[in-house]
Amino acid sequence: MPTTDSAYDQALYERGVEVYLMNACGTCHELAAAGSRGMFAPMHSHIATVATQRLNDSQYEGQATTVEAYIRESILQPDVFIVAEYEGSPHQMHSFADLPPEDIDALVYMLLQQR
Repeated sequence: MPTTDSAYDQALYERGVEVYLMNACGTCHELAAAGSRGMFAPMHSHIATVATQRLNDSQYEGQATTVEAYIRESILQPDVFIVAEYEGSPHQMHSFADLPPEDIDALVYMLLQQR
């Protein structure tokens, strides 16, 4: 669900959902806001909360120090940290570094609202 933050940007949020859908993220990831029920990768419905736990995971060796940076890193370099339950999955995520920066920004913004 979107936050009630006064700086909330509905258009950017909606663009993030569009980017999510256009890139078939919901094929693997579950995200209620996008109506997706993917089962091959971690859920995104509460990713902004879960990301804090992942940053504190002893197995995490990435460079991110904030939730926003973790989400961005996960999109651009998904192999930096693979959630334990999905390590053996044949459905490993590829990098979305080829997306335009504004699409990545919208996707990150939308995912940051998922608490």
